[in-house]
Amino acid sequence: MKGAFVLAFVAVFAAVAQANNCPALYRESNLSPIFNETIAHAIHSMTVQGLRLFNPRATANNKIPTVNQNLHNGAKVVPFAPEDPVGNDFYDFTMNMIDRVLTNVGTHDDGLGHHWSPAERIVHVFHMWDLWLHIQPYYQRIASSSPVSDALCECLLDTKSNGIYNNVGWVANHYESGTPISLKNIVEIPPLVDGNSWKIWKKDLLQYYNKESLTDAGMYLYCALKDF
Repeated sequence: MKGAFVLAFVAVFAAVAQANNCPALYRESNLSPIFNETIAHAIHSMTVQGLRLFNPRATANNKIPTVNQNLHNGAKVVPFAPEDPVGNDFYDFTMNMIDRVLTNVGTHDDGLGHHWSPAERIVHVFHMWDLWLHIQPYYQRIASSSPVSDALCECLLDTKSNGIYNNVGWVANHYESGTPISLKNIVEIPPLVDGNSWKIWKKDLLQYYNKESLTDAGMYLYCALKDF
């Protein structure tokens, strides 16, 4: 019994020491100062199908927090990226994805809440796929030439301590009251109805397309998927 207590104490001490060392590891690894925001944006609506862009072996048995696809049933954030298969009634992925989005309009089963129009829902899903494809070469570069240390991965995957989980939760909470399309909203996002409103949407959507944000996301996804 005494030995078990000592082992438990050592484990807790090691966990605390690791947590205290995380900020230094983040700086040494050149993560951006807002990595928990950039990563949360990249993963908040992640799916198993999206994860397979990075690792074809990925399954729903992952530990990537995402917005609950049914915001009206249970927790706002679920601790995994879910399966979200695209059909094959149409020939091309694009039309099959549009079919997937429009089929779910009115079901409240796509993680976006009540407030998004069909056009806005289509923009959102293709924005996320576009972003994931943009992250892909950063992920591949990290995986092939500069693997992330186990210590840093442990810090990044502790999402409830490093702020990633809370930022995913911020998205979930705001989807119930509006259509935020980034965590950096500094202006109210208007309904997407014409070219002028699209200019505002486009500017906001592109906020996470810089090298720092893409590297943050690639590093996190490497850690989350390396053991599949």
